[in-house]
Amino acid sequence: MRDFEGRIGLVTGAAGGMGAAAVDIFARRGARVIALDRRLEDLEGLVQAWREQGFQVDCLGYDQGDPDSIEAAFGQMDLLTDGRLDFCFANAGYGRYRPAMEIEAREWRRHVDINLTGTFLVVQAAARRMIAGGRGGAVVMNASSGAVFPTDLLSAYCSSKAGLVMLAKILASELGAHGIRVNAVLPGVIETPMTESLLAAPGVPQTLAAATPLGRAGRPEEVAEAAAFLCSPASGYVTGTSLLVDGGQTLHGFPRWFSTDHRDPAAPWTPHVERRD
Repeated sequence: MRDFEGRIGLVTGAAGGMGAAAVDIFARRGARVIALDRRLEDLEGLVQAWREQGFQVDCLGYDQGDPDSIEAAFGQMDLLTDGRLDFCFANAGYGRYRPAMEIEAREWRRHVDINLTGTFLVVQAAARRMIAGGRGGAVVMNASSGAVFPTDLLSAYCSSKAGLVMLAKILASELGAHGIRVNAVLPGVIETPMTESLLAAPGVPQTLAAATPLGRAGRPEEVAEAAAFLCSPASGYVTGTSLLVDGGQTLHGFPRWFSTDHRDPAAPWTPHVERRD
């Protein structure tokens, strides 16, 4: 399939997990992709491998928590693309497990700065280039199923991601007149660096599988394929929506990641494992 032939796209958080999977899918389907990540050295190694396969991929380093860095990255990107942009997968994000009462202001701000403010600034800059180009475009933001289902120990992450769901709706309304579609993907528990330690805990993979109708955690490429659909002409009449990519995990309540004895405020939090006696 070459449905992205001749199109130029941007993927943030491209050095691993869902971002790298998305770059690979877009490039295989004919797009020229500008890949952004804070870990430029890691990203450069991936780009070299993509280019050896004949893919059109360029990479730039940036810090999504720094507005000046975002602006500079787009300036560099304009030199590579003459200011053209057809689609954007705003994938980069940040998350740390911590009880809400233990989160310091600095940590809370980091979640908001990267996940909400940073994503907004990336999407805003991308949309400005799409408007200037006059060809319309597509924007997909990577939120989380945790944006709409509460998850213990992830208050900062879930709250900042929840803002993206509303942002997608408002931008879809405001940018539709320019032919720009805006949507979000809501991944469930996906095998990524963020979930690696949790999924390695004894009993957790089995508990998760039992609570998921499709019987397993998701893979990065499955989220990337959903993002590619929302960026593709095949979804040309889809905007302002949030697509769950969770294997059905939220159908019967989002699976718990951590457990505690809620009767005891001093009880510890532990990776959630169902007891089946």
